[in-house]
Amino acid sequence: MNKNIVYSLVAVAGIILAGAMILKQNTHDQVDSNVKKPIMVDGKIPPQLSDLFADREQGPHQKYIDEKSCLACHKLEITIPGVGLVPKIPHEFRPDCVSCHFLPSRIM
Repeated sequence: MNKNIVYSLVAVAGIILAGAMILKQNTHDQVDSNVKKPIMVDGKIPPQLSDLFADREQGPHQKYIDEKSCLACHKLEITIPGVGLVPKIPHEFRPDCVSCHFLPSRIM
C-alpha cells in the first residue's frame, strides 16, 4: 500500500476515535447533571429520611406531599406506636423538605 494512504487511514481513525471519546464524555456529563447532589445545611449534609414502612409504597417519607404532612409528625417531638420517637425538626422550618433531604423512593 501507498504510505500516504496508510497515514491518511491512521489520521482518519484517530479523528474518529477522538470524536467518539468526546461524545462519550459529553453524554456522561449530561447524565451526572441530572443526579441530585447533596447540599449543605448548617454545615452538614442533611440525613436521608428513613423508610418507615417498607411494605407501603404510599407511606410516610415515600413522596413529598406538602409541609403540613411533614409537620403532622415533626412539629413537636412525639412517640408514635410501632414507629418510635419522632424527632422535632432540628433546624428552622423550610417549606420543601425534599430540597435538602432525600426520600427513600428517590435514591438511585
